[in-house]
Amino acid sequence: MRVRGLVCRSVWSAALFGSLLAGCGGETGVNSEASESSEAEAVFEGAVPVADERNAADDGPGSIVAGQVHSASTSCASSILTWSQPRTAWNSNVNTAGTYFCDASAPGASHGATRVFSASNAARTGTAQFRCDNGTWVWVSGTCDGRVVTTAAASGTSTVCSHADPVRSKWIGWYRADFKRCADADGLEWWVTQYNNNNGCLASNNYDGFGTKDACWRWHFQEAGRDSYEEAKSTGHISSTDEVILCGPNAAYPWIHNVTNGTQCKYKP
Repeated sequence: MRVRGLVCRSVWSAALFGSLLAGCGGETGVNSEASESSEAEAVFEGAVPVADERNAADDGPGSIVAGQVHSASTSCASSILTWSQPRTAWNSNVNTAGTYFCDASAPGASHGATRVFSASNAARTGTAQFRCDNGTWVWVSGTCDGRVVTTAAASGTSTVCSHADPVRSKWIGWYRADFKRCADADGLEWWVTQYNNNNGCLASNNYDGFGTKDACWRWHFQEAGRDSYEEAKSTGHISSTDEVILCGPNAAYPWIHNVTNGTQCKYKP
């Protein structure tokens, strides 16, 4: 790392970026952009869809198929029911595209009973309707998707995408432009405190040679997060490291619409 003026690499890299990410890090709601998801029907794993249960022509109410033997209908036993649904990328993050699987615990039911079940996995959202057909649970309809939660719920890190204070608003803009994400609350406060207290980037040395206070601070900001900055600049979206810090290993951060969705993470398939 270069040294500008009186600022040294070890101080900026360890102290400043430590607050940027380590300081930054160190369900629950419905995705407001659910319309991006695939409208394909969910599928019950291993079951015969209702429309395929009967191959014979409709002979009308009360008709009897030749050779049919009547017997007492069988109830359905308690079971773990599973259904799935393909989904497209959420906010352009391809890591959220794929087939989502939901499950629910179904108590026993008599023949002909129809029940609605909600996904029991905390990382999933969705419901499905099943009917007990002579001892077999038959899927009728349903949906399944990854749950959208706040970054704090996903990884314990709160994010800020806008602020009324002009200095904080400016720094949030730098986070979004340089790292393709909203600011983590702790990191934002650390940088703003340094900026407001003039802890560096002084006029006495022409702002470390950058000519202005803002140009100086932004350079040090980028240098503190050099790897994340370079990846974000190259890909046009948040770096993989920052994504894990904000969302944990099992969820993903939006690649677009950060102002609207930058406080959220979505669980992956």
